[in-house]
Amino acid sequence: MDIFTGLFGAFTIILYAYLFLLKKELVFVAKRKSIFSIVAPLAVAGFIAVSQFFAETLDEKIRGLFAALLILSYLINGRGMTEDRFVTHSLDNRGIKFTEIDRVVLFQDTKEKVVRINFFKRGLRGPLMKFSASIEEIANFLKKNLKEGTPIDVITQDEKS
Repeated sequence: MDIFTGLFGAFTIILYAYLFLLKKELVFVAKRKSIFSIVAPLAVAGFIAVSQFFAETLDEKIRGLFAALLILSYLINGRGMTEDRFVTHSLDNRGIKFTEIDRVVLFQDTKEKVVRINFFKRGLRGPLMKFSASIEEIANFLKKNLKEGTPIDVITQDEKS
């Protein structure tokens, strides 16, 4: 095994350790799009098959596996809320601190059974996040952890007969 393959393997292992530590820190995990979760593993399986079929040396086969693991790391959902910040992307280690948030809007859609959260920082809207927890749990968590005086708007939509 050459030095590049060893470094690539070490990088991949460190990346996975970081992603799992971040995921462990999340109090509320945001939901992901289900189509991406189905298509990506199939594409990676195809990538692994092609890389193993055309690889001539053991080194190339190992690199192909590490490349597939690198691509699969995007499936590890690291978005959500920790005790002190919103994490908008799993590779963003800083996130958006709750002390920087000006306003939060919670939207309960009863037919989808999800809570959508949108936050504002310096008047700019952050990314929309979806959670499967109840709106009461999320509102109480935010009330406890946001800086005092931060408005939390709660909007509910009931099903119409």
